[in-house]
Amino acid sequence: MTDLPQYTTSYNDYRSDTFTIPTSDIFAAGAGASVGDVIFQEDACTCLLEQRISQEYLGGKLYGGTEAQGLFCVSTTMSNQIAVRAHLNFAPPFSILCDKRAHIYVDECAGIAVLSQALVVPVVASNDRFLTLEDIQESYIPDDGDIHLAPTKLICLENTLHGMCFPYEELRRISDWCHEEGIKLHLDGARFWNAACSSGDDPVSYMRKVGPLFDSFSLCFSKSLGAPMGSMLVGGPEFRSRARHLLKQQGGGIRQAGFITKIAAYCLDQNFPLAVAETSAKTLDFWKDLYTTLKDEYGMELKLAHPVETNFIFIDLAKSGINMNKLLEIGERNNVKLFDGRLAFHYQNIKPEGLALLKKTFTDIAEYYQRNDYKPEGRSTRIY
Repeated sequence: MTDLPQYTTSYNDYRSDTFTIPTSDIFAAGAGASVGDVIFQEDACTCLLEQRISQEYLGGKLYGGTEAQGLFCVSTTMSNQIAVRAHLNFAPPFSILCDKRAHIYVDECAGIAVLSQALVVPVVASNDRFLTLEDIQESYIPDDGDIHLAPTKLICLENTLHGMCFPYEELRRISDWCHEEGIKLHLDGARFWNAACSSGDDPVSYMRKVGPLFDSFSLCFSKSLGAPMGSMLVGGPEFRSRARHLLKQQGGGIRQAGFITKIAAYCLDQNFPLAVAETSAKTLDFWKDLYTTLKDEYGMELKLAHPVETNFIFIDLAKSGINMNKLLEIGERNNVKLFDGRLAFHYQNIKPEGLALLKKTFTDIAEYYQRNDYKPEGRSTRIY
């Protein structure tokens, strides 16, 4: 038998905010969970979490006053893909429109094409941050009877996307236009917790304000909140009924899920909103310190690919004159786990010991380029 991987620390892992370690108190939270069957909607802990998210956090209402109902899924990829299929409950050909960088398009294994047989129209945000109504109007496919085309029936937005928040007023403009055109609107809110904490409003009040703009939502419990698994898909009663059917078809009927949903609820209560907000604040503080140190002491000016608004720092390695493989090499030398210039922060890796190692990785790379010329090699980033 080959050696099995051993994962023991998360304080030094900046690859994603999913790289958190369930602690003993998290596992203990699953004790005494209900043991009913999820498929038959007989598990109390799961039903309670579904009700809490849809009622307590999203205010119980979606677009048009439709009653919000939750459906627990094992992942947000599953939530998103079920949402697309449930909205496109018709024969093809139809299309959906989303940001070119959207997780639902880039990082979900061609799920829309395979599972929903729908054309994806990826749109480049003209402001490099978020899609505007004008971006969407320029790219959507109207249902005007032209049999050569696949009309847009669903638009999927993401908040946050690459750590950037989607402005409420733009969400409202897009929602108004979509529903005037008879187009459904889904939010990939895997990191909506982060957006809510950075909104300037009370986080739950903000979530309730945004909820009625959309026909469906997905919210992740493993990103930033620290749960081992789980996602909530929220939609209206008819949508949820269709989604339950698809959940079963796609292997999501996980029977006695009470201990999973009880742990997810515990992580939600422990980390939202305070730990999520603290992570964003420390992310920004770290970026300011890192940028100043490298510029003033080493003459290296880091360039951002996106502004720092929540728990991510996206450093444009090519524009900063840093080779990705060299960064990963020096990171490994300093016991820091990285993918590339995308630095993800969560409540377990914002402590001083981890941040010191991360900062040393970048001061070491700056020292390296004081002695060596920058030589680009292949890709400067992973595909996001």
